[in-house]
Amino acid sequence: MADIFVSYARSSRPRVAEISGALEQSGYSLWWDRQLSSGADYGMLIEREIAAATCVVVAWSAAARQSLWVRAEANEALDSGKLVQICLDASRLPLPFTMLHFLDFSGWRGERDRAPWTELDSRVSGLLRGEATDSSAVDGPPAVGPAPALQGLGRVAWLGWAANLVAAATAAAILMAAGGSLSPAAFGAFTLVGLALAAILLALAAFALVRVAAASRR
Repeated sequence: MADIFVSYARSSRPRVAEISGALEQSGYSLWWDRQLSSGADYGMLIEREIAAATCVVVAWSAAARQSLWVRAEANEALDSGKLVQICLDASRLPLPFTMLHFLDFSGWRGERDRAPWTELDSRVSGLLRGEATDSSAVDGPPAVGPAPALQGLGRVAWLGWAANLVAAATAAAILMAAGGSLSPAAFGAFTLVGLALAAILLALAAFALVRVAAASRR
């Protein structure tokens, strides 16, 4: 029986091999699909190994996000309260896993004396000691790594800041016109451009909010 079951997409094998080797050097026993033999009942074997493991480390990537096998293994780990998530690149995790704690390994180069490795080691050892982690609860806060919260909400925030800048620039133009340092013609042209930009930004923000609401209901 292995301490850790490792789930990943095949294209990420070199990166996963490096992380798995470091985990083995730390004294953990691992099971991952290098140990699958030809002709084996993959589904039954994987299900048995996940059930036997104390911890399941899911290595998310753009390819893993598209993999039904990785999603199924992650779901099984989540249901059994033994999920630890790491992200190998900048891709967004699939729902509901994007709402859970994960560790950003996209910039990890083998360092074992600082985050994210120290937190991975802490979480794995905690599960082996029987301690619960916040990744076992869907309403747990996302921690290390990109924190998406609601899909697309970051774009709405940027649009809001852009609208604020346009409003500030328009206010400055009004003050300059009142002080006589801006001609009426220039002020009129600036105002028209500012209003057009504000209308475009508001329309984009409204569209993004509709998309966020639709994504949140799925």
